[in-house]
Amino acid sequence: MGPSFDFYRALRELVEQVPEGRVTTPLSLARALGDGRAARAVSEALNRKEVRGAAGKVVRNPGRDAEVFRDFESDRPLKRLVELQKMMSRRVVRKDRLEHYEIVAGVDASYVGDAAYAACVVLDDRYRLLESASARVVVRFPYIPGYLSFREASAVEAAARRVSGFDVLMVNGHGVAHPRGCGLASHVGLDLDVAAIGVARRRLVGDVGDALDDWAPLIYGGSVVGGRLTVGGRSPLYVSVGHSITLETSREVVRRMSAGRRLPEPLRQAHRLAGDLGRRGS
Repeated sequence: MGPSFDFYRALRELVEQVPEGRVTTPLSLARALGDGRAARAVSEALNRKEVRGAAGKVVRNPGRDAEVFRDFESDRPLKRLVELQKMMSRRVVRKDRLEHYEIVAGVDASYVGDAAYAACVVLDDRYRLLESASARVVVRFPYIPGYLSFREASAVEAAARRVSGFDVLMVNGHGVAHPRGCGLASHVGLDLDVAAIGVARRRLVGDVGDALDDWAPLIYGGSVVGGRLTVGGRSPLYVSVGHSITLETSREVVRRMSAGRRLPEPLRQAHRLAGDLGRRGS
């Protein structure tokens, strides 16, 4: 089970287990799926056509007299995805694959309904566009913190496979700065067997240590898993190893490709292209 896991089908099958005359809650369903943190995603999914017919059995705040059903038969699929992430994290390489990273790609995705529109943009170290590619992939998994790779990896990997090559791939997401040590950037780096850097706007785990100039370490579980980088006084980014690169090199590549903007140029262009594709429905 991987990125093709159908979250909405699994949710529908659980809701159908609720006996007539009884109700359940989004939190109970999320726990049956394997992680209570998915409760918000469950609530949002109740408006989807696949679940709407059975959604009357799900109440957010059952009354005192309500008979709440919690005895679901489930293999806890989200828990299995967690175990997959833990296994993948042990395969992440934190050494430099190359001496120089001159050809840098960025990859990002936008969404329209269940369609992910991904774009991969390849630049040289002077910000000159060398190549770009895109992909449209139907996604059957919502956004759940810590599980982004199971929503987005298939789309961004499809776009990245359509360019002829690069030295390193910047991914709009975390690498090892993740609860299980394997965020989207690590997942993609491992799947494609490429050097990858995680670049994210928000911190997912850890505490920020003392800053030195524009850089401060990100510490989680007693180890440095990434860093906060502030370019040109703008809002910070969180940089971490994705795969086959060191944190020091990751930091320097992001700095070099930032062009004075918050997002490094390959990611900025990929983000813009993905958004354009989504708006056009291409």
